[in-house]
Amino acid sequence: MSREPTVDDSEGRGGRSRPAGAEAKAARSVGGGPPSPGADRPERPYPEERAARFVLKGLLLAGNLLTAWLLLKSFLVRPPGGRWDQESITAAGVPAMSAHIGSWITDWGTLYPVRLGGLRPWWFAVPIVIGTVSLGRLLILAGK
Repeated sequence: MSREPTVDDSEGRGGRSRPAGAEAKAARSVGGGPPSPGADRPERPYPEERAARFVLKGLLLAGNLLTAWLLLKSFLVRPPGGRWDQESITAAGVPAMSAHIGSWITDWGTLYPVRLGGLRPWWFAVPIVIGTVSLGRLLILAGK
């Protein structure tokens, strides 16, 4: 069992000891030592980054809303007279297939912003859910 070397700091810390590496870390945080990468970057994103994120979120939100609307339209199709004929299946299948394709597009559109840290990973949830439900709808329609 290895232990880190400690520095006795009884005057300034109330008799507690701290790891030796903590001294260098404390010196860098106060202003001594070499700056860490990105230290000159402010905490908040630049206005251009904020605007780009806003536009990107708006585009992804519009794509997700469009695919959700197409999927809802697929579920709202009811055949006249209650019998599923070829026209009714096509009327329900086209929006479901369009929603499925749209979910793939929005999923691909979400990939790189999430990977680069511009968006959080939960943005993947909506296209994945829409794609899964639309695929299920297509499979149900294929059985009719």
